[in-house]
Amino acid sequence: MPVGVCLSKLGVAMKIKEVRARSILSRTRISGIDYCLNPYTGCSHACEYCYATFMKKFTGHSDPWGTFVDVKINAVDLLKKALRRNITGEVLLSSVTDAYQPIEKKYELTRGCLELLARTELDVDV
Repeated sequence: MPVGVCLSKLGVAMKIKEVRARSILSRTRISGIDYCLNPYTGCSHACEYCYATFMKKFTGHSDPWGTFVDVKINAVDLLKKALRRNITGEVLLSSVTDAYQPIEKKYELTRGCLELLARTELDVDV
């Protein structure tokens, strides 16, 4: 469901969409990291050097990378559920998105996830 539009750094309409994710912690093959946690998909910054543009193929968006953000509105609840499994290791927050992009001010998903992670023995990288 679209929830807002503003201008991206590319000068085109920024599309913000609320989505319900199926999971929030992803196993990773990044050396020294066990899980990645991305509360958003996409980013409003449109950095020329961004390595995460490959994520677009998984989003269903035809819009250019840097012009959309999908907000995983159930991220905190999913993390709460995942943490009940007593997982161990290291979590990388926002491996393919910016955890502190402007939309975080409204949704506070990064904040909510960090508050949960702070109560665990997991190591967290941001």
